[in-house]
Amino acid sequence: MIGLLSSAFVLASTLAPGLATDRTGVRWVCLTTALLAAAMFLPAWGRLPARATLVMVPPGLALIAVHNTVGGDDPYRYGVFFLLLFVWLGAHHPRWTSLSAAPLALVAYTVPLLLLGHPAAAWTAVYAVPVFVVVGEVIAARSRALGRANAELRRLAHTDPLTGLLDRRAFTTSAERLRAGGETGVLVAFLDLDGFKPVNDTLGHAAGDALLQRIAAYLVSDVRSGDLVGRLGGDEFGLLLRGTSAADAGAVVQRLSAAVLEASPPGLPVGASVGLAHLDDHPDVEAALRAADTAMYRAKRAAQARSEAGAAAAAGERSTP
Repeated sequence: MIGLLSSAFVLASTLAPGLATDRTGVRWVCLTTALLAAAMFLPAWGRLPARATLVMVPPGLALIAVHNTVGGDDPYRYGVFFLLLFVWLGAHHPRWTSLSAAPLALVAYTVPLLLLGHPAAAWTAVYAVPVFVVVGEVIAARSRALGRANAELRRLAHTDPLTGLLDRRAFTTSAERLRAGGETGVLVAFLDLDGFKPVNDTLGHAAGDALLQRIAAYLVSDVRSGDLVGRLGGDEFGLLLRGTSAADAGAVVQRLSAAVLEASPPGLPVGASVGLAHLDDHPDVEAALRAADTAMYRAKRAAQARSEAGAAAAAGERSTP
């Protein structure tokens, strides 16, 4: 875009009297600059790293030098176009790129003036090129800081602030992306903690938060690199387990329950009720989550029934003479 604007500005300057000694030559420079700038919009550039665009710097400097030769010897006018080049370098490339381009800029700035017999004007490079470099590096530093801030905002917008896991929206979006990609064999696990309230009541909410963070870390370390873990809200977690068959379901439940138990504080064991649903069996992600949620509550009720039955049996044994 900077190249297109520069070529448009230079083209407009040929309409003013006395600003170009060779209007035809300047217009050819403008056309070539516009074509090179338009080439940057080709999709192929999007598949290359940003540093690949640095191949455009030598042609850009050469075009400035040609413009200087055919367009007059005013160092201030074409100094503007050097400034635009370094603004581009600073805005779209890492720090120190402008500094590394300084020798090329110095040559492209001074040689045309010397060839045109204006050595005094060439001395402007002594202060002009350092100014270009400083401008480029300042913009690069600000762009880097802005990029880090934007990345942090994006991260905060898609992660749970307490655990650092995906939040519910990001979790469902990731699952939808897997569906859209045609991936099969994705198991959705809905995990709800059992016995979490006593931790808050006994040790305080800070201890409860620390437990959630610890459980989140255990779950992340327990799954494979391609799987995803999210906090769906409160003490509920969701997992996307890729390439998992129905035969693996029992092992998944045992593994997740063991991870939660291992993260429990001493004397206050926390369990987990886990419900599973295959993403392929449901029309959308929310439906799969609801099915896994329903399965989780069935597992929780079954565990409570077993616990109550065991307690009643133990009480009966104690009351037997």
